[in-house]
Amino acid sequence: MKIDLPTLMLAGSFVSTLSGIFLLFAWAQNRDEPGTAWWAAGTLVLAIAVPLLTLSSNLLGMPSTIIGILLLNISPALIWAAARSCNGYTPSLPGVFAGAAVWLFAVAIPPISEAPQAQMALNLAVISFYLLAAAAEFWRGREVRLHTRWPLVTLLVLHGLYFVFGTAQALGGQLSIGHSATLTSWFGLIHFETLVFVVGTAIFAAAMANERGELRSMAAARTDPLTGGGNRRAFVETTEEKLRTCRERGKPLSMLLFDLDWFKAVNDNFGHGCGDDVLRRFAEVARGAVRSTDLISRLGGEEFAALLPGSEQSSSYIVADRIRLAFAESCRALDGRILNATVSVGVATAGPESTVESLLQAADRALYRAKANGRNRVEVAEPALPEPAMVGIQNAYAS
Repeated sequence: MKIDLPTLMLAGSFVSTLSGIFLLFAWAQNRDEPGTAWWAAGTLVLAIAVPLLTLSSNLLGMPSTIIGILLLNISPALIWAAARSCNGYTPSLPGVFAGAAVWLFAVAIPPISEAPQAQMALNLAVISFYLLAAAAEFWRGREVRLHTRWPLVTLLVLHGLYFVFGTAQALGGQLSIGHSATLTSWFGLIHFETLVFVVGTAIFAAAMANERGELRSMAAARTDPLTGGGNRRAFVETTEEKLRTCRERGKPLSMLLFDLDWFKAVNDNFGHGCGDDVLRRFAEVARGAVRSTDLISRLGGEEFAALLPGSEQSSSYIVADRIRLAFAESCRALDGRILNATVSVGVATAGPESTVESLLQAADRALYRAKANGRNRVEVAEPALPEPAMVGIQNAYAS
């Protein structure tokens, strides 16, 4: 069957236009995802490039085929920029246009200027480079679990490898006028494969933007906006999970409950802006005093909590007192103000039958004792270590 290449190319341009408009609409619905706009731009540039390659007339004094090839190089570069944006990087415009610039410079000088096969091979190599670079970017960001990531990576890799194969064929002389049947067949297949790629990636790119938006909403629902750490919901849900895991593995788990002393006086005497600074400072100090596997959350107001998986009562007491001392020291002069802010702490360690609620209640009782016994101190919930052992730990740490 004879392939009508111009018709196939124009059909590809039409499909690319529709896909680009679809992606622009998806971006308009979720403008927190600039990667979708970059992907739409890449698809629309492809829609312009394809018909230019079917024209033999000149455009602005330059052959339309030259402009079409340059746009073909820019299109996958914009997809690479979309992948960079999805990973939180600002896309580099020089990087987007570098491939087209290299091709334009190379074809202007001998011997490439006199070798159509080399020009075609370089064009295909630039396209494959950007497609595989985009796949690598998506792979690099795999720590963010997205179901839509792998279909996009697969399509990008397959599309890129097809262009690698085309580069090898061009260098081998198989895509030359002397092999017109092979040339026509290859271009027909690549345009059909590109149709599948454009439609598939448009669908999955829009789905990824939606999935990332949902993840952001979920993260915002678990984040305290003032301190940037977890909130009560995040703390309770994580505690439930860690309690179950530690119990299954026979590991200890401890909870620290913090309440900033005389916090209302800080707000009354220095203003709520200063109070917010104190809350942020405590969160910063606490995060700096625990392990990466531990969790610091603000439960509300001036109350914070820490979850220490794998920590027994004695080591948790030491962590709590370290935070208490570091916070008091850090607030002696906060932005030029002498605050003398302190914190009281209650420590509770999970037992065999502990639940999130019972652990919170135990830590809260210990915190109440710390407040009643003069504040700016750490108290341990019952059942505690034997009194001599606990006194020994307190004395050793104090010394």
